[in-house]
Amino acid sequence: MTNDTENARAARLKEAVEKGPLNMNEIAEELGVARTSVLNWKRRGAINIDNLKGIAELTGYRFWWLAFGEGPKTYSEADGVSNQSPLTDVAKASPEHARLIECISHLTRIRVLTPELAEGITATLNAVAASKKD
Repeated sequence: MTNDTENARAARLKEAVEKGPLNMNEIAEELGVARTSVLNWKRRGAINIDNLKGIAELTGYRFWWLAFGEGPKTYSEADGVSNQSPLTDVAKASPEHARLIECISHLTRIRVLTPELAEGITATLNAVAASKKD
């Protein structure tokens, strides 16, 4: 592989890691690698296929775009859907909202926030909203 190819891949990996939903520590933890490995991927672009697939899954960036720079960056771009999640608007409402979204995301990843628990929290929030209408 040429240095130009690796440098271009490094730029794509850097974008995915920095703009994706997880920070470098979380990516490293999810993939079972050291944080310095993620840092090296961003700097050098040299990454094995399994970790590249993992980065794609964790960041929402398409594997083919990360590997070769071809096609849409994300699946939402491929589908013609806005790349911005509705959660982005919620997170921008206040630092407290952003922390709530971050907490929900983390608890979901580590499988503490189960579908049943999420349903209970949703019902509680809906009840609070309904009480405010009265």
